[in-house]
Amino acid sequence: MVGKQYDKYFLSYDGAEPKANDYTSLSSLPPFPEIASPQTYFRGAPALPGATATIGWQVFTAPVCWETIPHVHKYDEFLIFLGGELPDLCKSFDSEIDLWVGKELEKHTITSTTVVFIPKGLLHCPLNFRVIKKPVLFHALYLGPTLDAKRIKNFDEAGFNWEGPVNLRTFGPPK
Repeated sequence: MVGKQYDKYFLSYDGAEPKANDYTSLSSLPPFPEIASPQTYFRGAPALPGATATIGWQVFTAPVCWETIPHVHKYDEFLIFLGGELPDLCKSFDSEIDLWVGKELEKHTITSTTVVFIPKGLLHCPLNFRVIKKPVLFHALYLGPTLDAKRIKNFDEAGFNWEGPVNLRTFGPPK
């Protein structure tokens, strides 16, 4: 079958089984069991050449620290926190999520549906999904062609004052 002129602008789910660390398909295995599987990720230019954004969709079902090390990006980012129950993604939010922002690591606790704008160069994280009473639908919308992060060197996760429970994980293939 001959493709159409604009097929190159479409990335569709092909029914394949999700894999770990898959940067070109829409369905992949999450790094932690606290995230419902499969997760959906659009990885920008590696998946659709010329794309200038990436976005992930994860459903968090249990507490976990998603990002443990503060970092900055070359492009703007939006962190979007929604309740995970349809049809009302606002009223179904019932969680407590801690996000630290700025060189001072100012702590903010998210307790309702929220959109956070992270301008390029703004230090942010850790991001601790501390209390999950109902599933949280999380989106990270990054306005660059591929995700980049410059992380603080020698950040002491064990010595950091989390001000509450934390489930520390490290990224890698799911078990």
